[in-house]
Amino acid sequence: MAQLERPLGRTERYMLARAFAGVPPLVAITARLETCDGDSVRAAVDCLLAQHPLLACFVTEARTTAPRWAKIVGLTAEDVVDESADDGQGGPEDVLSRAFDAGVDLAAGQKALWRVWLGPKDDEGGRRITLLLNHILADGTATRNLFAELLKIVRDGPSSANDVVALPPTREDSIPIKPPLLTVAKVVFSDLVAPKLPAFLRPSSPTTVFPNPPLVPPYLQPTALRSLSLPASLVADLKAQAKSHGVNTLHPVIFAAGLASASVLAPGGTVVGGDSPISVRSADYGHPSCTGNYIIDITTIYDSSLASTSFWSTCRAYAKRLVDPSVRRAAHEHIGMLVYVPDGVVAPSADAPEGKTKFDVWLEETLRKEHPYGATFEVSNLGVLPETGWEAEGLTDVLWAQTAMARGAAFAINPITVRGGNLNFTLTYRHGVVEETTVDAFWAGYERALREVAAGRVSDEATLGELVKR
Repeated sequence: MAQLERPLGRTERYMLARAFAGVPPLVAITARLETCDGDSVRAAVDCLLAQHPLLACFVTEARTTAPRWAKIVGLTAEDVVDESADDGQGGPEDVLSRAFDAGVDLAAGQKALWRVWLGPKDDEGGRRITLLLNHILADGTATRNLFAELLKIVRDGPSSANDVVALPPTREDSIPIKPPLLTVAKVVFSDLVAPKLPAFLRPSSPTTVFPNPPLVPPYLQPTALRSLSLPASLVADLKAQAKSHGVNTLHPVIFAAGLASASVLAPGGTVVGGDSPISVRSADYGHPSCTGNYIIDITTIYDSSLASTSFWSTCRAYAKRLVDPSVRRAAHEHIGMLVYVPDGVVAPSADAPEGKTKFDVWLEETLRKEHPYGATFEVSNLGVLPETGWEAEGLTDVLWAQTAMARGAAFAINPITVRGGNLNFTLTYRHGVVEETTVDAFWAGYERALREVAAGRVSDEATLGELVKR
């Protein structure tokens, strides 16, 4: 484990740069409890602050080339828990949207990078609890685990576990997989050298990934959010259908449903790409359960024949791809490229009087690209919420979401479920990057594909396009 007050890792540095670029990476998860009081929540937060020291840190020297974690002196649950931010109006989707609006400044100043909201009692006496944090603090899996631990402590009371005094290691220090020099050389050529060559010497442009180019610059747009819930009985049917077609987990199915929907929307001359963020968090590497960023992205670009490809063969191929060691190593190496992003101090200017770094400038330039999206969508699947003890007593309306990306994937599909419960999804995207009718069609097609599969109406020969056009 690293010592307290360590430098930021490159993945954390990337998250920090996103905040400075005006597209802060925020994660929020919410649920309704049958009963809950503020004192229990504050006691739980104090316990978490003691057991997960990164939660008690802020980023100091944030605008330099050497930002680092530092402890916030005197931080208590009173600084984290807010019983007034959630006014109880609207549904869980509205709470998540308001949390994103409130979380914009979570990366600034000597204050905690996370908040816990406790809403007012509803007509049945239940209360909504929401966890909001900056992605620099934790990835999706860690956020899910932190939320589950919070709920468990709220219910059972603080444990007598010993306080932890060390910060979690960075991804690159704990999983030292770096890209080979040939990979680095190719990226340097394609990103830095090739664009400066005369037109007749430049390599041909890669195929355009739908929905590039966006109608408006994504980094200037707010996050929009939609939701979808599938009942537990339908989820059981989905799993049964998957197993009967040789697919042992649900993720390839909910990923291929995105392919099906996008395949009939992508205009001619464009292709569909999909991302799957995969957790590589492991106690063997010294990773804690509730903080730190330990993910890789597996990106797959499909050709123009996608709509006519068998749904189930696509699922089976994707299931194999997710566990392929060479694919995973390449994904590790891709994230490792952050080590080679140029860095250094940039002099203060009128638009940045406090100064910035070359790392910040690099990210800003990538956000302004004509084709900022490397994938059509991602499925950031948090799976099943760890057991909290509330399941039998009333744990409902569990949703999570992340602020939409301004580069990477245009649409983020964010599923989560509780054991034996509904499978709840959110969809986040940057408002205005595509026509709202396109979003309508994508989300409706996604649900239609899943329901067709669950109903057993998808044969082994059925194509991705057929699922949506029925």
